[in-house]
Amino acid sequence: MSLGNRQQEIFEIVVEEFIKSARPVGSEFLAENYDLKISSATIRNDLAYLEELGFLAKPHTSGGRIPTSRGWHFFTHEIREPDEFSMEEMARLNALTNKLLNTSQEIMLCVSKIFPEVSDEFFKKFIIDKLFKGNKYGRRK
Repeated sequence: MSLGNRQQEIFEIVVEEFIKSARPVGSEFLAENYDLKISSATIRNDLAYLEELGFLAKPHTSGGRIPTSRGWHFFTHEIREPDEFSMEEMARLNALTNKLLNTSQEIMLCVSKIFPEVSDEFFKKFIIDKLFKGNKYGRRK
């Protein structure tokens, strides 16, 4: 499986919009805000393909997509070299990562009070699976 020019363009836009907003990016947003010259159904198909490749995940059934760890790796190593990132982008990405970590720690604290038998290691694995794999039954094939 490989990315065509259109899929790569859509992937780049999704990642850049996620960096700007820290929110999932959907097909309607892309169709309304970018002159892609394709229908929102085609955009949805391309997003589904990128999800199938493991580059994007859908945190909610009816929501947009966010980059996965594999997607971030592809973006930073294949699309943009690390030195191409501006200081502003790096600061924004760092802030998003810190926000995610802080939120995870807050959730972990709440879970440990409600379910004291849940270990920190189990919780970390659970969160990583939820965030980056999007599949509660383990790894995608």
